[in-house]
Amino acid sequence: MEKILLKRTNPFKVVYEKCNEDTSREKLKNLINFPRYIDIELTSKCNFKCLMCPTGTRSLTRKQGFLADDIYFKILGEIIKYKTPIRFVGWGEPTLHPKILDYIREAKKNGILCHINTNGSVLNEELIRNLVGVPIDSIKFSFQGIDRSSYKEIRNIDYYNELLKKIKLFFAIRGDRQLPYMQISTTVTSEDRDRIQAFRKEAEDFVDLVTVGRTHFDHPTDEKKLSEKEIHTLKRLKQQETIIKRHPECAEVFDKFTINWDGTASACCNDCDKEMVIGNLTKNSIAEIWHSEKMDFYRNMLAEMRHEELEVCKRCYDYMSLQIPGLQKL
Repeated sequence: MEKILLKRTNPFKVVYEKCNEDTSREKLKNLINFPRYIDIELTSKCNFKCLMCPTGTRSLTRKQGFLADDIYFKILGEIIKYKTPIRFVGWGEPTLHPKILDYIREAKKNGILCHINTNGSVLNEELIRNLVGVPIDSIKFSFQGIDRSSYKEIRNIDYYNELLKKIKLFFAIRGDRQLPYMQISTTVTSEDRDRIQAFRKEAEDFVDLVTVGRTHFDHPTDEKKLSEKEIHTLKRLKQQETIIKRHPECAEVFDKFTINWDGTASACCNDCDKEMVIGNLTKNSIAEIWHSEKMDFYRNMLAEMRHEELEVCKRCYDYMSLQIPGLQKL
């Protein structure tokens, strides 16, 4: 398949760049009036059992479910004024939500940028054509590892080749259209540079961007819910972990707003089990929660880089090199 050589720019590029312009202290001093972008968890359910994820290891204690229409349209009604971009991400697989296309179409009708993270498993030709047709602005395909064996080991499913086929189909259906912007994101443990470069070379033929970070396994894990084989594999992977455990400057509490499927808002997208809830969209607006005392508490803590005093934040590292360029050296 010949790659169509069009230069595409990530529609979210300007948003991300603004998030990285200032230090946390500067952001605290000049707090923006409304979030730069919104993360919406359409569901906390996932059809994979990935070993690096607390959803995959069945370790979450919070209830599972799907975002309701009334919460979504309340979000949309408030952000239309600001044209705030939306990312459909979270601790579940967004494409499992039965109304994902309806939600994207409604946002796009109102001039709002939309992004989705996906493991790709639910994608079929019809859904791909619909996503391209809307169009969604950007889509990120989530991997782990850099070949079939390393993917299977961490993702706990033999789906590497199938996922590549679906990405190639998506690429073919997109054709010479400018959108969606297509990305592949993966993380590695101890894979060597040659294998990583081979993965990049293969993947770059069918997407606009490939990012490689390092896998970390610091999320809570309930071994009672894992098989002996899964426990053995997870322990071995943890021993091979090569992530540099350095806390980044936090963009979460100064630039972004995270909404869980049940309408609760968390101070951080890394808050997998609702330990940092700052409000509820069924009771308050985004603006009210954004300017709340709870949110300000986390802002002050993180402006002072006091990650170690917060249960969720002390497990936060720059594993994708997004905020400390070149840190992971991949």
